[in-house]
Amino acid sequence: MDRLYKFAEMEFGAIKTTYGKVQAISNWIYKHVHYVSGSTNASTSSIETITQREGVCRDFAHMGIALCRALSIPARYFACYAYQLNPPDFHACFEAYIDGKWMLFDATRMVPRHGLIKIAHGYDAADTSFANIYGEADALNVVVSCEALDKRGFEKQADRLKEISYE
Repeated sequence: MDRLYKFAEMEFGAIKTTYGKVQAISNWIYKHVHYVSGSTNASTSSIETITQREGVCRDFAHMGIALCRALSIPARYFACYAYQLNPPDFHACFEAYIDGKWMLFDATRMVPRHGLIKIAHGYDAADTSFANIYGEADALNVVVSCEALDKRGFEKQADRLKEISYE
C-alpha cells in the first residue's frame, strides 16, 4: 500500500468525494490496463499490473483495492459469477466502503453490475478462492449456470453499459 501512495495521491487525491475517488480509480484501471487472459498469475502484484498495464479480473480487483487502501478507503475483494460473461466464468470485482455501506465496482466492465452473483468477499483473492487443490488434480468438466428472472431488464442494462462513456 505504501508503495502506491504517491501514485494514488497524485492521480486521485484532489478528488473531493470518496465515491468520486473510487469511481476515478475504477475508470483509470479500465482506461489504462488491458484485459489479457493468462497474462498474470496468483502472485502478480498490483504494482506489476500497473507497470505491465495488463491483467485479468483478479488483477483489476486487486489494483482497485490497493489504490483505495493507499488513500485510506476501506476496500475488499468481491468474488462472483458473472451472468452472461462470454465465455461463462467466475469473476472478480472490488467493493469500497463509502458513506456507511459497501459499494461494488467492476473495473473490467465486462458485464452489468446486476449480472454479478456474489459468491464471497474477503481481503483479497486468497480469502475467496473457489477451490483449494492439494496434490495432483485434473479438471475434467465444470458447468456453472444461472438464469435471469427478467431477461428484458438485463438486456436493457447490458445495452446501457455499452453506451456509457468512462472518460
